[in-house]
Amino acid sequence: MFSDADASAVRPLAFHLDDGRAYTYVPTADSFIVEAGVDHAHTVVELNHDAWCAFVWELRSCFALLYAEELVIGRGSFHQLARWEPPLRVAFDGQTVYDLDDPPAVLDGSGRPLDCTRSFTLDEPRAELADFLDRAGFVHLRGVLEPAELGALQSEVAKAVADARPDDRRSWWTTVGDREVCSRVNYINERSPLVAGLGADERFQRIAGLTGSDLRDAKDRLDGNGVVIKVPGAKGGLADLPWHRDCGMGGHPVKCPMLNIGIQLDAATPESGQLQMIPGSHRGTSRLPGPREVGGLPVTAIATQPGDVTVHFGHTLHAAPPPTDPDAEGRRALYLTFVPPVTFEHVGPGQGYNDVLFSRQGGRVQHVDQLH
Repeated sequence: MFSDADASAVRPLAFHLDDGRAYTYVPTADSFIVEAGVDHAHTVVELNHDAWCAFVWELRSCFALLYAEELVIGRGSFHQLARWEPPLRVAFDGQTVYDLDDPPAVLDGSGRPLDCTRSFTLDEPRAELADFLDRAGFVHLRGVLEPAELGALQSEVAKAVADARPDDRRSWWTTVGDREVCSRVNYINERSPLVAGLGADERFQRIAGLTGSDLRDAKDRLDGNGVVIKVPGAKGGLADLPWHRDCGMGGHPVKCPMLNIGIQLDAATPESGQLQMIPGSHRGTSRLPGPREVGGLPVTAIATQPGDVTVHFGHTLHAAPPPTDPDAEGRRALYLTFVPPVTFEHVGPGQGYNDVLFSRQGGRVQHVDQLH
């Protein structure tokens, strides 16, 4: 249950409910025992019964509860709770751990290391694309959109960004120098019939079908069809997404296997801000890797051209670090999300697990490090 690194890092963790019940999880060599009370706890998490149930059922992660101000760290550190969450997922519902300290090799069908830098076209055999996606957790498809289609989408996105306002709860903002700059706009489909129709396009339906699961277009919920914008020189907010899973605010049992399809409107290079993936990480849960751990992980950076499409499972660990060139134009990617039918039973139109990100600071999205 615990990796060697986890076992050396975790300390006794207690949950104290508002009805007086309290228990402490005490680590042993590679597992834990449970004791009544909080006397021996290093970190004490205070929350009500509903929040506790949401956490246990993974409808809200510890990060979501923090953003929503539904927990209080009465003693110790929030980072301890975050470190504990993956092994608790193993105990609560039997998830597999993806070991960041000894990441498993991703192999092809012949038992050789998979070339995770490989890209494909949509014309290649479906079985080959599906196999790569299943093994790596992502796939890069070249030249899916024609130049005229791309230009039309670029125009729709430019209009949506121009219309966005910091208080609209549909967009994310950052600061560059003394200017507020938009770094994301959600639900572009609400104002653009062209974008709203993308999920029904035969090409994207075919991509969603690579999973072998019944996945449906979630354009009216879970942030809808939104654009992510890499902003050179950004300070604050979530313009530069750290390592995360797209179910990281909660809902993994409800919305996974979620598939995110990113239509690349601009070239993705280190200079413009590049999507990075950890191959095979969709097969388990883990803590989020810190900056000092990344060098030891099998990170794949995806270099794309305008009109390419990236595809990844929401549970795959990925990041979008800042552009390395302060004078670069940055990169825009328009996302479509496909989820299982059960998602629609739990998440209504206009709702999403990321809504909790707007809970603080006047509806502005902040990095978790700004909250505690």
